[in-house]
Amino acid sequence: MTALKEQQHLADDIKLVFDMTEKPNRTQLKAHPDRAVVAKLRADLVLPSDKILTVDIDFDTESGYHNNTMLVMDDFGVKLLAAGFKAEYGAEFADKILDAWNNKKDQDDPRKPTYMLVQKPKDDNEFPRVFVACGSKDHKPDQKSPTDIL
Repeated sequence: MTALKEQQHLADDIKLVFDMTEKPNRTQLKAHPDRAVVAKLRADLVLPSDKILTVDIDFDTESGYHNNTMLVMDDFGVKLLAAGFKAEYGAEFADKILDAWNNKKDQDDPRKPTYMLVQKPKDDNEFPRVFVACGSKDHKPDQKSPTDIL
């Protein structure tokens, strides 16, 4: 069976390709009555070596990415995220975000993070959790989930 595909250009450099094939929901995630919920994203990352690394980001796991609110992928996005954290939670939290983005997580890592994930707080008395991802060389199957930076 051939998948039905639909393309949509949001901007010159943003193209969405929809696979219109209906599939059953085998996740634990539930859509809102008036909005879909992201279950999984696939990203092809261009590495400094000019090779491609494909990453599947699955939001239906116990990996620490559950209830993700935001995916930030560049300096401008991190600047906006830090400004929002500064306004909402104070300069200390904004500085932690900028520090995590602008530095390798571990000295031996080959590169700085590729993206940040922001997870909404479980209740009003907590802070959002922020994770940096994809700057390390080791992508081991048994590797522990990343810890948040805040």
